[in-house]
Amino acid sequence: MNYNQEGYPQPYQEGGMGYANKMPIDPNELPAMQMQEERVQNLIQQIAPDNQLLDLQWRIKGFIKNPVTKEWEKLEQEAPDISPILVSRYISYLSSLLNQNTTLSNLSTGEINSIVRLVIEWLTDDIDNNAAIYGIKNDYTERTRIGQMILNNTFMVLKRAQNGMESRRIFNALNVNQNISEVGQKKSSWDFLKVWK
Repeated sequence: MNYNQEGYPQPYQEGGMGYANKMPIDPNELPAMQMQEERVQNLIQQIAPDNQLLDLQWRIKGFIKNPVTKEWEKLEQEAPDISPILVSRYISYLSSLLNQNTTLSNLSTGEINSIVRLVIEWLTDDIDNNAAIYGIKNDYTERTRIGQMILNNTFMVLKRAQNGMESRRIFNALNVNQNISEVGQKKSSWDFLKVWK
């Protein structure tokens, strides 16, 4: 069976001798290509807004991630629990904005400012109208803490989409992966490392 440059089997060609004539990829090159693909996927997973929303959910509740155990721990054991209604409402609202579609968009500075303005207006109205339900009616320090966390996360995710910055980074990483694959077909299995110099 013959393979194309990406290492996939060539389709059967009508009226020909069977499969297209392409050189198969050297088996020694496959681990390096697979490792590079895993790095790209790992990068995309780490910067996925879904992970940031999960972190934000814990932080709103007053937890911090222990760097050693990687477990979420409550900062103040005596502090009252944050209303689950507040947490679910805010995470639900933010998930419509902070997602992979947003970060891979091409937003202008004006568009980012408009979205942040809408978030500020919604957040201000919601905290003012529902502070009693959330149990933070007169706790302005807590209201500020929650508001700042939400706005910081929103702004940072939107900033990654400014002028298509995030999508360019990911697609450049994917292009590097493809270039390594193509270079690897022409050189020995270790010569592809010279691409990085």
